[in-house]
Amino acid sequence: MTTIGKVCLWLTVIGLGVISVWLLPTIGKQHNEISVQLSDTKSKLDTAIDTQRLRMQELSQRMHQLSRLQIGWDKRWVIHQTANSGVEIHGARLVVTGLGLDFGLRPVLDDDGQPAPPAMHAFKTMPDGGMFYVGEFRAEQLDAVTCTLVPVRQVTEDEVDIWLSSPELAWRFRTQVPSAKRRQIDQLHVHLQELLGAYAETEANIAQQVALREQAEKQLTTRRQELLGSPDAGRTLNRPEYSEGLLRTISAEEEIRNELLVQIDVLRRRLKEAGEKQTELLHRVRESSKQLPSAGNGQITQSGSVVQ
Repeated sequence: MTTIGKVCLWLTVIGLGVISVWLLPTIGKQHNEISVQLSDTKSKLDTAIDTQRLRMQELSQRMHQLSRLQIGWDKRWVIHQTANSGVEIHGARLVVTGLGLDFGLRPVLDDDGQPAPPAMHAFKTMPDGGMFYVGEFRAEQLDAVTCTLVPVRQVTEDEVDIWLSSPELAWRFRTQVPSAKRRQIDQLHVHLQELLGAYAETEANIAQQVALREQAEKQLTTRRQELLGSPDAGRTLNRPEYSEGLLRTISAEEEIRNELLVQIDVLRRRLKEAGEKQTELLHRVRESSKQLPSAGNGQITQSGSVVQ
């Protein structure tokens, strides 16, 4: 083996040792960081789900409490779903047939003495026989037998879905509620709006945590494929770690390095033996040269003259 070959061989062995010492701790650290991030994301997601469940339970309790407070007030109209009466839902508006001027509903006078839409409080029958409070409306487009009720507050899609459920059940409408109960209703509405806002915030938080967990899982899968290899990755020339994984590639390179070290050791032993033989031969040559006649010997001179 030439000197250049030996130098290249040693540089290869040293380079593989440096790569294995520097790369493995770095990969292990990244793997641990991703695992910790994934665990933290799953913990936050579980906490957000528990918080959402508690807020939904509180929201349900408040809605039932609100419905219990609204039973037995003032004059009422009960609208059943029949051929001559009923409630149609258009967005957040209620088109009521069987509730109008002919049924005793009259406009109210404002501060200027002008007719204004009367206030109406709507209730919906529940499948279990109870009632729940739908909300306050203004009776606009008041005709003889129909009217259109417009909500005085912002209505969510979830509330409209509840109104649309069990369309065969009756509705109840009232023109006023006691002032004390009205304050409680307003407080409950404020609290409901806060809960709905908190619920929307929790849903957004859950969606964010789910997205973060999916990203962490993708990163973890990518890092695992980098470490352990991916069966779907195609083989790339001079880059076996793409398909075999860093750990397997490093292990294979270490095996090659060990084989090279064994071969180097064998070559070193051979060099040592060759050196020892060379030293022994040189010693024999020196000993043999001492036994030769000196240069001033006449016989050698005579032989030399004969040769000439």
